[in-house]
Amino acid sequence: MAHNVSRTEELTGILNDVKRHRFRSARSINPASMLYQTAQDAVAEKFLRNAIIEDGTDKPVASVDLHNAELTETGETFLAEHLPQKD
Repeated sequence: MAHNVSRTEELTGILNDVKRHRFRSARSINPASMLYQTAQDAVAEKFLRNAIIEDGTDKPVASVDLHNAELTETGETFLAEHLPQKD
């Protein structure tokens, strides 16, 4: 069953995956997808550096490469504030 996630949950997931180096290569994805839009937001909001996101304007797919991406200090702070706390 599909699970709709909030933008914050999607952003937290992407930042956590970048921190754990889970992106091994570029991905070609739909620019209208939540993953593409959230990755763009993460770069625009200065949560990530060294991310390569192809302009998806008027394209059915665009490349998102987070292989060499790193969290900025702002990204680290956001992630720390939004990751579930362990008891």
